[in-house]
Amino acid sequence: MTRINIATRREFLTRGMGIVGVGCGLPNLLVRSALAGPKDASDDRIVVALLLTGGPDGLSLVPPYADDEYYVHRKVLRVPTKEVLKLNDEVGLHPQLPRIKKFYDRGDLAVVLGTGYPGFTLSHFVGREIWEAAKKGVRSGQQGSTGWLGRFVDHACENPDPTLNVAVGSGRLPLLITGKEHPGIGFSSPDSFRFLGDRTTEGQALYRNLNKMNKKSKMKEASTQADLQFITKTATNANAASERLGELSSHYKTPVRYPDTQFGQSMKTIAGFINGGLDARVYYAAQGIATFGGYDTHADQPRRLATLLNELDETMDAFYKDLARSKNADRVLAYTYSEFGRRVKENHSGGTDHGVAQPMFLFGPGVKAGVHGQMPSLTDLDKRGNLKTAIDFRRVYTAILEKWLKVPGKTILGKKYAPIDCIG
Repeated sequence: MTRINIATRREFLTRGMGIVGVGCGLPNLLVRSALAGPKDASDDRIVVALLLTGGPDGLSLVPPYADDEYYVHRKVLRVPTKEVLKLNDEVGLHPQLPRIKKFYDRGDLAVVLGTGYPGFTLSHFVGREIWEAAKKGVRSGQQGSTGWLGRFVDHACENPDPTLNVAVGSGRLPLLITGKEHPGIGFSSPDSFRFLGDRTTEGQALYRNLNKMNKKSKMKEASTQADLQFITKTATNANAASERLGELSSHYKTPVRYPDTQFGQSMKTIAGFINGGLDARVYYAAQGIATFGGYDTHADQPRRLATLLNELDETMDAFYKDLARSKNADRVLAYTYSEFGRRVKENHSGGTDHGVAQPMFLFGPGVKAGVHGQMPSLTDLDKRGNLKTAIDFRRVYTAILEKWLKVPGKTILGKKYAPIDCIG
């Protein structure tokens, strides 16, 4: 093999596997070797993170139908009591979520009310970063930035396989699944892969260095060859991963019908990866990326929200039916999150503005079904008319980490949070 002038493996890891990229010129023999041999079926538990883009209106998703104050604040946007899919004597689900109501009835849905964090921001971008990093001050795309599920993969998985943390669908590779040693891989179509990499001038120079002839002295040859072996293996894994993801996605067949939408097809792809034996431990998909504004319903909320919730309802039903037919449903926990919720009082444009607390949904046979926490008071609002946060969202993350993934929450989140009892 031609010798190449490479950077140190420490620099390589710091900048991310993306500098290798797909088609980095490795011999096809190496790629075929990495793909060779059947993989044993895995029983590792999986988390699927679902971003509801734009900030959904929690008082419509989970209307507090028994609270008279709800109808005072929501004269136009209220969900009529007779249409609410009741979960208990206080709250229920939006009428466009009948399939998700069946999840609840069979013990496969947990609803956590009033989640948020102290010092809430109403910025889409900053809010998303906080929910994905599980801390403030972390910026997506900056060197060294990681998300909480990316840190989980780094902690739990020594294997350098790049397909352990996978994002499916258009848009950015999310901070959520980004780790230091496992940068994550994004997939939007069978022939499109986007490895996380440094696209700065310096980063591109480093990439070019990986492909230059080695002109160093023989004194450095031993060190160089050791790093070459490491990076060759990593690059081979990256190319092999691309090949395998494309195969699994393009050839996946299922009798289960998914919505013909970007979100529906993203979840179908994830089901194909899981049922096809991919070793990924965490996945990400986003709803609303392809829809103008997503859940950011400042206007025309009833129509837009009904469309989005019907898509969510149909997609989650199809996803778990698909997993169940391959006996994988018990391994998969899915949860929802967003940048923020909506204001309590409706605006004059038939919508709601950015607010604070939001409900989280957790799906799968592994959850402890029920409504967890209390609906924040509709009479004791903050000075801007927002619900007050009842539960720090990192308490839900701690439950997922400790009770589902079986790792210490403090190790991943950097601080100890009392877990919510929402995992069985």
